[in-house]
Amino acid sequence: MEPWWWGVGACIAAFLWTVYLDLRHHSEQRLASWWVARTRTLGGWTGPVSLLVSTGALACFSVAAWAAVRAADVTEHRLWALAVVGPAVLAYAPLVMATAPAQASAYRPWRAELNAAGADPHQQRAIAWWAGPPSP
Repeated sequence: MEPWWWGVGACIAAFLWTVYLDLRHHSEQRLASWWVARTRTLGGWTGPVSLLVSTGALACFSVAAWAAVRAADVTEHRLWALAVVGPAVLAYAPLVMATAPAQASAYRPWRAELNAAGADPHQQRAIAWWAGPPSP
């Protein structure tokens, strides 16, 4: 199998995993509830803290991916990269799918989840617009 097929397969698996988590376990609703509860009392700091949370998740994923690729290079065994990057993608994909403005409606679906979790319009806007850019 060509190496690029593994990447295509991993992307499809991450997407299907994210859809499964959202349909079966309401992952976006849970993430929105968690986010709103932690930023409710921050006032004007809601946006910057949301940016830090989203950027921190991206940094953790990037470090795990980098370490896995380095381990695979050192050991000359590519499965080490898959063993680390696979679970990292499965953990990070639901956050990306929830917060990224990947649809034509931009942040509307994410803001609807935040609204359902009890966020006021200002808090919805701050979380969505500050946490979204690091995601894609």
